Amino acid sequence: MRPVRYQVLGSLRAGEGSRAQLGLAVYDDGHADPCVVVFVPDEAEKDASVLAKIQRETEHAAQLDHPNIVTVFGFAKLPEGHARVVEFADGESLRRVLNVSRTLPAPIATRIIIDACTGVHYAHLAGNDDGTPLVHGDVRPETVLLSFSGVTKVTGYGALAFAPKEIGGQRVKGRRVHSSPEQIIGGRDAITIPSDVYLLGLSFYELLTGVVPWADQADGFDQAVLAYPLPPPTPGLVPEALWPVLEKAMQKKAAQRYPTPLALREAIEAAVGEQIATVEELAKFLDGLFPGSGEVRAERKRTLDAGIADFARQQWARRDTKQIPAVQLPSGPQPSQAAPEPIDPISEPVRALPPPPPMPSGPVAPMKQAPAPVLTKPRPAPAPPAPDEEDDEPRRDGSSAPWVIFLLVIVVAASGYFAWTRANAPFEPTRPDVTDADPTPVAVAVVDAGELAPLLDAGASVDAGEATEPDAGATDAGVPAATAVVDAGVAPAELPVTIESRPLLELSIDGTVVGKTPWSGRLSTGPHKLKLENKDLLISAGRTLTVQGDQPITQTYAFEKGTVTVSAPAGAVIFIDGKKQGVAPLPGELAIYEGFHRILVKVGQAQWTETFTLFEGQKVNFNVELE
Repeated sequence: MRPVRYQVLGSLRAGEGSRAQLGLAVYDDGHADPCVVVFVPDEAEKDASVLAKIQRETEHAAQLDHPNIVTVFGFAKLPEGHARVVEFADGESLRRVLNVSRTLPAPIATRIIIDACTGVHYAHLAGNDDGTPLVHGDVRPETVLLSFSGVTKVTGYGALAFAPKEIGGQRVKGRRVHSSPEQIIGGRDAITIPSDVYLLGLSFYELLTGVVPWADQADGFDQAVLAYPLPPPTPGLVPEALWPVLEKAMQKKAAQRYPTPLALREAIEAAVGEQIATVEELAKFLDGLFPGSGEVRAERKRTLDAGIADFARQQWARRDTKQIPAVQLPSGPQPSQAAPEPIDPISEPVRALPPPPPMPSGPVAPMKQAPAPVLTKPRPAPAPPAPDEEDDEPRRDGSSAPWVIFLLVIVVAASGYFAWTRANAPFEPTRPDVTDADPTPVAVAVVDAGELAPLLDAGASVDAGEATEPDAGATDAGVPAATAVVDAGVAPAELPVTIESRPLLELSIDGTVVGKTPWSGRLSTGPHKLKLENKDLLISAGRTLTVQGDQPITQTYAFEKGTVTVSAPAGAVIFIDGKKQGVAPLPGELAIYEGFHRILVKVGQAQWTETFTLFEGQKVNFNVELE
């Protein structure tokens, strides 16, 4: 076993209500890997039996080792509380991808599902301790992660004790629409391998069509899942060859489905032939939706870079007081590339040490070249070079040599990590006019080498041919400006653009409020970040509009409504997105615009909250019980 300590660095920025934090897994041999620390809910902290169950499931999940499954490191007790620790795969959930792009191109969707099938099938074969198959039972867009390197990873193994409780053998509201027929009837105890096949097929259907079958049936949903035929999709959304595959994967009777996820994968591959996106194409697609310079990705990188630099500084500072192994920087943001071993969590996190003392003045003793930091496999640190016998320079206490070495190590380590992230970045996106869940404007400057001089004179921070973020002082209130594409000797063209919306909304372009829709003006070629909002209507959406070609552009964004029904104790106050909707019992359904929302129910000091995504025409029911 490799003793390990976990150091929390900062928020993962995984969305409101998330308990996930970015961290480092620090091993005694001087190696450190990025990780994600997921703290257990407050109620679990108070229940020893629940904590024990979480620990058992986590330790079993840590035995799974597959590139299409998020690697579980272990269960740990930290000063902040108990937590599951998993790999940092550097990506976004499939649900957030669907929030940005409601449907996915068939080749992209196919790549995601066949890789998810592979991961789920591996878990079935790995099995439980008693030899039975390890069935997931909760495969849905929320439990599938897409890394920016294009690798699909199934999450949630070992997290059953985290899930909302199922009452009366049935799934709780909000998760129920992602259920197989046998789960509707018997809850989690009824799941089998074909249940995972059904859920994979259901997710595939949603990726291609943008909707969940029968989700709009409200009280008739259970009957629809158990008896109704699979709703045919809008023409053109599902390739004709794939429809029979979806129908078989989602048969009502488990015995009539594909027997395993592997069989489902093989059927999909046979149906589409070579029309499957590569891992590189998926990475390129994701980078178009979530650019590397976007706020969330950039903040994660800054958090990790700062944590790694601090770790290297701590390691070197300790060398002055005791012998320790050489600094081993992370080999990348995907520690799943190496099989994890069982771990013994250590409660104490890595503590930051005080900064080094100032370098002493006076002559500096000569020294030999410092060994370069090890960036791959851990190995003991080389012994310090012995002083030259012929060196007649007097030795002085407090020599500055260790601090020079320390500075060299930091520079080399930072350069190596930055070079790694550049080398493993996805390809430059080319997908036009995609939506973006993050409405904050971001900037990428693509600059021809011949244009460096005037840009540098203007105070921009650029690198020839590379994408960089401009200096924060170059924009209003520190908000980055729009993407600029500059070619040597060619000024960016402008095109007439009209932006419309239904309903009428306040419009911001590249961080500047320009008025209400409809809006007409001229925009330079390239991507522009739009924000459309109306707080009274509970609409706040980000979009990316790419201006290209030589013709005027008219872009219309339509927002439709779904309905929300809330059952709560009498007198409970109900809020959606911070706006009061009324006091329970509500007289009927709430008509809410589609999008990402947060519901809050309060009774005295007790409160209940949940985030949810509402689609056009969808009916969502919440049954809230508060003590």
